Amino acid sequence: MVSVNRKVLYVIQATPGCNAPTKHAFAIADLMKCSGYNVEFLFAGIIDPRNRAIQEKYDYPFEFPEHLKLGHYSILKKYLERATSISSLKAFRESFERVKPDYVVYYGIESRLAAGILQHCQMSHVPVLVDETDWFDARFTGDLAAWMVEKSRSRRVEKVDCLADAVIAISQYFVTHFTLNKRNPNLKIFFLPPINRCNEVSDRIDFDLRKARKSTRFFYAGSPAGGKDQLLHFLAAVSHVGRECRTNAEAHIVGISPAQAEKMFGSLARCESVFFYGRRSHAEVIEMLRHADFGILFRRPERYAKAGFSTKFAECMSNGVPMLCNRVGGADLVIENEVEGLVIDDCSPLHMEEAIRFACEMDDAKLRDMKTAAFKKAQQLFNLDNYIEPFSAFMNELSRGA
Repeated sequence: MVSVNRKVLYVIQATPGCNAPTKHAFAIADLMKCSGYNVEFLFAGIIDPRNRAIQEKYDYPFEFPEHLKLGHYSILKKYLERATSISSLKAFRESFERVKPDYVVYYGIESRLAAGILQHCQMSHVPVLVDETDWFDARFTGDLAAWMVEKSRSRRVEKVDCLADAVIAISQYFVTHFTLNKRNPNLKIFFLPPINRCNEVSDRIDFDLRKARKSTRFFYAGSPAGGKDQLLHFLAAVSHVGRECRTNAEAHIVGISPAQAEKMFGSLARCESVFFYGRRSHAEVIEMLRHADFGILFRRPERYAKAGFSTKFAECMSNGVPMLCNRVGGADLVIENEVEGLVIDDCSPLHMEEAIRFACEMDDAKLRDMKTAAFKKAQQLFNLDNYIEPFSAFMNELSRGA
């Protein structure tokens, strides 16, 4: 265990709140805290000064630089910042001088800011770790700002991140990518799938065999608007299967309101087997999840699905809820099909419907076995306690190298 006086400055560009990036970053901070480090966060992205996130309280010290609080009418300043990262880098230098960190971690930032952080830290002999979770192909879909950000982040993963001292890789895809890089043979890599925060782990499976289930509940929480998650064919399959099996097929969708669902899915939104709940707090989502039979996640077989590792796997399996997902060569690799969950070859309506029928015909004892297997796998993969000792050793080695 390292000294508790060691300090980490963690730089992110996602707006904190009830979202996946915040959960991920705070879970990493939990691991660092358990390993003996004090963590402070720097929000190095553009934020509207009226955003409530500025006033909220967080589990860790969090700084919002004044010169990055740009209002609705500061369009040119926003584009300039996205193109240059000048103000973000200035904010980092100011935080660096104030915190005087022993380590710097950055997560989800743009390429120029990452390069500036690396240069500054190398001059100060402070190790830099990259928290690597996503790698999207930048596609222009009409939103110039979003395209600029995604293109910059992709360039960072490809050209800049390998120059850091270490990478915390969320997937085996990233482990392979950075292992094969030739620009920095001394780069250290630590594989860390999405871990649960200490207060979010269930200690039991809530499934009573004494009362036969009448429905099989499929659960999704998120936002498919960005195109990552594919729901249309799944909802059509649930609608088609309906009440034909031993148990009724039901889809429970959090994050999409009934009105939004009507626009996105048309008549499927009115199906009696499909339920939309709109946005809910994270605590409410976890409570609803614990009453589900399967979590669902369907993604296109592209790089973003292979490089990323959805937190949905960790949340669902850690609460005894097996996943129904498609095979993309990413997080699905951790599941043994029909033992810890259900994995289909693709998102075709035929394969989705077959999987739904299989799940709905499954007797309660078999479902209980699958829930237990998913829970046990989660205890191996997503339990923070399992990583404290190896992560502490990794950080110690990094410190000696620096």
